[in-house]
Amino acid sequence: MTQVRGGCCRGRTVRATTAIALVTIAAMTGACRGRSVSSAPGSAELRIGWGQASSTTNPAIGLRQLSQRLTTEGLARPADDGRMVASLAESWQMEPGGRSIVAKVRRNIKFHDGSPATAGALADTLLGAMKAFVGPTLSAEIDGIEAITPDTIRITFRQPSQFAIESLEAGIQKPNGVGTGAFKALPNSTSDLVANDDYYLGAPAIKRVRVETFPSIRSAWAEMLRDRIDMLYEVGPEALPSLENASTITVFTYTRPYQFVLIFNSRAPALASATVRRALNVAVNRDELVRNALNGYGVASDGPVWPKHWALPSNRARPAFDPSAATMALGSHFHFTCLVPPDTVTERVALEVKRQLAAIGVVMEPEQVSFDDLGKRAAAAQYQALLVEVISGQSILRPYIVWHSQGSFNYGKFGTSTSDTALDRVRRAQSDGDYRSAVAGLQQNFIDDPPAIFLAWSVRARAISRRFIVPDAEAGRDVLSTIRLWKPSNGDLRASRN
Repeated sequence: MTQVRGGCCRGRTVRATTAIALVTIAAMTGACRGRSVSSAPGSAELRIGWGQASSTTNPAIGLRQLSQRLTTEGLARPADDGRMVASLAESWQMEPGGRSIVAKVRRNIKFHDGSPATAGALADTLLGAMKAFVGPTLSAEIDGIEAITPDTIRITFRQPSQFAIESLEAGIQKPNGVGTGAFKALPNSTSDLVANDDYYLGAPAIKRVRVETFPSIRSAWAEMLRDRIDMLYEVGPEALPSLENASTITVFTYTRPYQFVLIFNSRAPALASATVRRALNVAVNRDELVRNALNGYGVASDGPVWPKHWALPSNRARPAFDPSAATMALGSHFHFTCLVPPDTVTERVALEVKRQLAAIGVVMEPEQVSFDDLGKRAAAAQYQALLVEVISGQSILRPYIVWHSQGSFNYGKFGTSTSDTALDRVRRAQSDGDYRSAVAGLQQNFIDDPPAIFLAWSVRARAISRRFIVPDAEAGRDVLSTIRLWKPSNGDLRASRN
């Protein structure tokens, strides 16, 4: 199920650390809320503890993201190889000419308010969802969405695009926020969910999910030892000594579609030259960074494309590690500042990059700023570099909306003068062969004219009480993808299946 230290760990308990995630520049943490009482063995309530190392960020953001993940679905979703697979749509096909998709919607789907999620109802909300997901450049190409039968939707585009099918991932909600997922949020709450007993794939065995926030993983782990929570949402390096010998939990790890990236402001005078940005790229040893900053729990990165993507060639261009070449290109006394959010894992990554650059005489000065300030300064291009974790997979639409100048996630005017051309070539590819060639070209462009140093893909872990039986997840997917099938074990602490 997972890729850890560059390898695969499936079907067993794993000792793991987690990269504390920055999700599109927002992270959550917070003070403890009131503690819930212990549930009886066999309880169908899942109590999740969400702890972070910093108490300065907004817990509501992270809780809202978890809530949307369990309550909202799209017509399709990306598999681990980047190809789209069925979700609300059971099938789809591109019509001749490549300008329209006809999707067949599953039967018996209902929104959480009980109304049927027919093709007509989904079509009414899909246009707004897709436009919000793909950003202004791609949304301008959506010509129309209509229900052509009670269970069939046609989506028409102004011109062919390889991202047309990938845009089916957009989460669908009614204007009041009601979705179709296996769980539904209680009114005015993002931390209290109940089972959707009318879910079209079958009612979840867990009938209630409660989320509590904690100022640290250690405090959440302490509550788990007291049997006041059933799951640690994410496990950080600081919690490993306590978890390694635990006999009542199972730890599940997976490689997330997010990576740590040191992003350059190519308009800043010091970093305007592609030669300088290439030199900084070859000065960093990604494998060493994974070992030192992430304790080995991460996957060294070589570019913006998900490493398991079907179109990414195995013989692709990769940034070399050549500190001598970097020294020759940069000369002496090169200096730049780098904004870093108040996140312990990101801080460790920044310090490791700083150490490696110092070895060749480059001074990188980390400047810690709040998430809000980082976002504001990025939007105003008031930075030389910033180190964050950004979404990059599994589809290529994800890096497109981060790095294209008109991308919906490009809040910091990221990219270079050549980025858009390379990205649009992928979007305009006419066949699988053209697509592979364009992806290889994108990889080469991001090496020749790098907008960033792509450092490492994040690994995350979930720690779950063995009072719950957890079935296998699809290869490469987070174990939360099977939450509908989790069952209380009636107090039996035999090992859950991984």
